[in-house]
Amino acid sequence: MIRFLNVAACGVLVGSAVYAYTIKYETIYRSEQLAKVSHQIKAERDAIGVLRAEWGYLTRPDRLQTLSDKYLDLQNAKPDQIVDFAALPDRPQKVDSIGRKLEALGLDEPTSTPAIRRDTTSSTPSSGAR
Repeated sequence: MIRFLNVAACGVLVGSAVYAYTIKYETIYRSEQLAKVSHQIKAERDAIGVLRAEWGYLTRPDRLQTLSDKYLDLQNAKPDQIVDFAALPDRPQKVDSIGRKLEALGLDEPTSTPAIRRDTTSSTPSSGAR
């Protein structure tokens, strides 16, 4: 009997050692993952900073002015181009081209959708509440 207890104690000791090492290596793995993710976050923040600097450089007013002069051929607004809101023409009516085609075919009458009939006497269960 004593020999069995010694073997069982050794087995419990080995099992607890395996469990302790498992926890240790899992902790090391998780801390390495955490360090990797924090490094990726720092790299992304640095990349965002670079992109903001590039955006600031590309949207400088003097640079945009030279590009607009070179490519857009903009002219100053003339006084006769500025009008009141009342002088603007009315917006044209929206045209329903599909509706006109249906009218031409004689299909413009309203349709009646059949109602869903729930049969409570059937033996098969329906997908709704019963």
